[in-house]
Amino acid sequence: MPKVWWPKAPEPGTTPIHLCVPIWDYDDRYLGQAIVPHVIAGPYHLVRKPDFLEEHQIKVILCIRDPSEQRFLRAVDLPNIEFKFLDVPADVRKTNIIPYFVEATKIIHDLVNTEQNVLVCCSDGIDKSASFVAAYLMSMYRLKAVDAITFVQNQRYCATPSVNGYRIKLIEYEPICAAQAAGMAVGVEKVQRQREDDEAEGSDELDPENRPVLAARSKRAR
Repeated sequence: MPKVWWPKAPEPGTTPIHLCVPIWDYDDRYLGQAIVPHVIAGPYHLVRKPDFLEEHQIKVILCIRDPSEQRFLRAVDLPNIEFKFLDVPADVRKTNIIPYFVEATKIIHDLVNTEQNVLVCCSDGIDKSASFVAAYLMSMYRLKAVDAITFVQNQRYCATPSVNGYRIKLIEYEPICAAQAAGMAVGVEKVQRQREDDEAEGSDELDPENRPVLAARSKRAR
């Protein structure tokens, strides 16, 4: 089986990311495109394209749908492929989408960490799935919303988060991702500082010049 080609992931915090129009035919929207290693975005109908699933070594299909689509976007019997669904309310503007972004990002991140390929899809692969992949990029690579969307479009040119829906929600997600990244940085710095303090304390105890002082203290204690 040929090896799957993966585009290079963005450098964390990269901005701006410019739109580089790929070689794109209209019919390409009916296919799926790799966005970053192990993450592919596309339309739901690919679940009925066994050649595509096999070629891209898909292990999990994460389908983003609204409740009205449950009858049409559903699991089908595919050997060695697991289905996961996120049922997101259709009225995105009035819904807190952030928890759904967080849940999807965790699912994708766990799969990427174990090198399992995931197809993130929705009915047409243009709005919902593209938005959730962009949210994943924002969280994992510290990208701004506009840069995450552009990065997705550079691989899947038809990806278009709705202007009055998901695009707004991705912008609202920016400060949450920034706070998350800042918290992780503080946590890493704290652990590193504690480790350095512990190492310094241990080296002081082993330093021969410190031993007479320790012995003198021991005598006074008696």
